[in-house]
Amino acid sequence: MRFLLATLTVFLTLSSVFSWDPGPAPGVKIKNFILYLLVMGLVLSYASGRKFKIQLPAMNVSFIVLIGYSILTYLAIVLFIDYPRYNMLTSAFDLKNRAVDYMLFFLVFFYGTRSEKDAMFVLKCLLLSWILSHAVAVLDALGHLHIGDIERRGDGRVQGAVGESNQYGAFVALTLPAAVAMAVAVKGWQRWFWIAASALTAGTLLMTVSRGAFVATFVATVAGAYLFRRYLSLGKIVTWGMAAGGAMVVILLLVSISFGDLLYERVVAGFSKDMGDTSSGRTEIWATAIEMMFQYPLTLLTGFGWNAYWVMPFRYSPHNYYLAQWFNLGLPGLICSILLLVIPARTALQSFTVAPRHLRAPLAGFVVATVAYATATFFVDLYVPWIYFWAYAGVTMRIAMIARETVPEPAAVEQPVSVTPPRADAYGWIGAVRH
Repeated sequence: MRFLLATLTVFLTLSSVFSWDPGPAPGVKIKNFILYLLVMGLVLSYASGRKFKIQLPAMNVSFIVLIGYSILTYLAIVLFIDYPRYNMLTSAFDLKNRAVDYMLFFLVFFYGTRSEKDAMFVLKCLLLSWILSHAVAVLDALGHLHIGDIERRGDGRVQGAVGESNQYGAFVALTLPAAVAMAVAVKGWQRWFWIAASALTAGTLLMTVSRGAFVATFVATVAGAYLFRRYLSLGKIVTWGMAAGGAMVVILLLVSISFGDLLYERVVAGFSKDMGDTSSGRTEIWATAIEMMFQYPLTLLTGFGWNAYWVMPFRYSPHNYYLAQWFNLGLPGLICSILLLVIPARTALQSFTVAPRHLRAPLAGFVVATVAYATATFFVDLYVPWIYFWAYAGVTMRIAMIARETVPEPAAVEQPVSVTPPRADAYGWIGAVRH
């Protein structure tokens, strides 16, 4: 099963990075074919007698409620509301690709990995595919090669396989803690490889010049230091901080050779402007969308329906994942979307406290990466990166479950049996036979 998951990761990378994903039939991609094959394999495996145990039921419930409510609002639009320019077929495929498939990616990576060896192997394959995509993006930005749909933006910012610079920056912000955690988890020559991968990822993050990704990385670093403060001594904090600071200075100097002016313009000069300019107009976009919801107060609870934002008279995308979920799916969609980020991060954090030492770094990396990703999605709406995130969440949740299963059960201590001393019987009543 782990080799099928690794194959799925390979074809997902080939599709995203190299724009190569031939399928066995028109409209059927290899990555989707492998995904559905894995789903059927898991179903048949458990149906044929393999013991099945539902784990993380809160995740399953959140996914099901989110998908169910999305389908309900989609049917309401198609059968009753009938928005102008609402494409029924396109929205149906979007619902399948951006809701159902996300759940399937999580489930196959979660239930498809059964052992620690499987989980770590698949996790390394997944991270390697991310590092490969960053290497291709950087080489393209420097003009050394051009592969697939990756190309440098007109303003000089680096784009990646998963979208334009802001989307790609959010994805890189997710990758960086995961790569650093892997560098901590392994030993020998592999550690040097993952240190180099972390440096490449940090350089790629700077080259995206995405302020949202920068903020996300800063917030995740502070949050990680606070959440794991009991496990970090002052000496480790100073050592790792100095090492990271020195590495970032070197990386910044190298990146500044080609991106110095752009970094200054967007980061230093950009923050000296008013809020609208600093946010690149995001605050105006958010205010317009929320104002429209207040014009129809019921939508503050229900939303306008699945994919409804794109048929409204808006000029720009929402640039905020949570606003998009609230606008389209109301409070049910917003709450479920937040829970789907909180539950795995909380599970990894709780498992960290009982995990063996060699499993702690991947769990901590996932917590910090999820905080970074959740923060970055406040400034951008994402599409392709979600597939990677749910695969990452699935395999990490398996590691979390394995960590919990390795906790030794407390040994039973036999309690001494107290014997009540016989009472004094001056008259001979105790043990007497009653006639």
